[in-house]
Amino acid sequence: MAVCPKCFEQGELAQECPKCHRFYVDADDLRKSKNDEMLGDIIDGKYILLSLIGEGGMGKIFRAKQKYTNQIVALKILKSEYMEDETLKDRFFREAEVVSALNHPNIVKMYGCAPDEKHNTLFMAMELLVGRTMFDVLHKEVPPLATLVRWFSEMASGLGEAHKHGVFHRDLKPENIFMLKDDDGVEHVKILDFGFARLQGASKKLTMAGIAFGTPHYMSPEQAMGLDDITAAVDVYALGVMMFQAISGHLPFDSPNGSPMDVMYAQVHSETPPCTPRPEYRPPERLIKCIYKCMEKQPAKRFPDGHALNLELQEIANELKNERSIGTKPAPITNPTLPTSGSLGITGKIKELFTGENQLVAIMVSAIVVLIIIVIVLFATVL
Repeated sequence: MAVCPKCFEQGELAQECPKCHRFYVDADDLRKSKNDEMLGDIIDGKYILLSLIGEGGMGKIFRAKQKYTNQIVALKILKSEYMEDETLKDRFFREAEVVSALNHPNIVKMYGCAPDEKHNTLFMAMELLVGRTMFDVLHKEVPPLATLVRWFSEMASGLGEAHKHGVFHRDLKPENIFMLKDDDGVEHVKILDFGFARLQGASKKLTMAGIAFGTPHYMSPEQAMGLDDITAAVDVYALGVMMFQAISGHLPFDSPNGSPMDVMYAQVHSETPPCTPRPEYRPPERLIKCIYKCMEKQPAKRFPDGHALNLELQEIANELKNERSIGTKPAPITNPTLPTSGSLGITGKIKELFTGENQLVAIMVSAIVVLIIIVIVLFATVL
């Protein structure tokens, strides 16, 4: 049932109420949106606000319908009280500029951005996504390893496109990775929220040197230090943290008391802990090495950009595919702190003798030894 948000008269969804000149919205959406005052309104004379999808400190996101094409979009609107903040307005337009320049299947699509003087706000129209976030996935399930690698390869591919255009996301995290299914039911990723993105060579910088921007748990050391000279390596680091989290089941750096400063300090000064796979996974050692390379403290030691990382992840995906096709499992991850076969001692040597290619020879030798013992016992009995 569709109702007018102002007079509550019933009517046809997305059609204009002749009495109030608002547009009819679904009654359930109106109730879930707590009668948001903007529901049923029209932005820029063409985007009808049908339901509230989400709300943050500085803006709201609505499901909207393009009045003349019937296209359903996500409409991001800046709250009017922030219209006096020129930095926020510039950042809003910068996000629109950045995303509009990127055309990639793993990056959310941008349809347009403009001011709306009637409502004293700014808006941007984007692709409406239906699905879940990577945050939901990491906290609720354990996807197959091959699926995880494919997802991270898609993320790296999307980042590679952004990096090619001189765009650095700077706030990559599971909440900004959206998962949606294609027509065959296969989930793919979309990178969202380029609000903190840095455009290389931009004449106007929207962040101040010495101030850290991003999310501490996924922040590169150079971001945590507030360095101004950043590269695509900041996104590579964040993706490495997400891979570490997905494979091990926990974040590499955390704070027992929830202190962001403690986490940022660890990002800069603490060694990357071992990425011990959760019981459900047996990842190839190449994947673990890939994660460590992404999380190198020095940017120059990481993969230079998303494209280079994607090439490595595609190779790892092919290895996993080949292992599945021939029915083998990845070799266990070696730990340099554990003793090697050269230092196993007598017990270890015996165990080594009875494994692998030496097993048949070992059995024959054992049988001969048993026969000799039997002969000796019989000879001693006769005497």
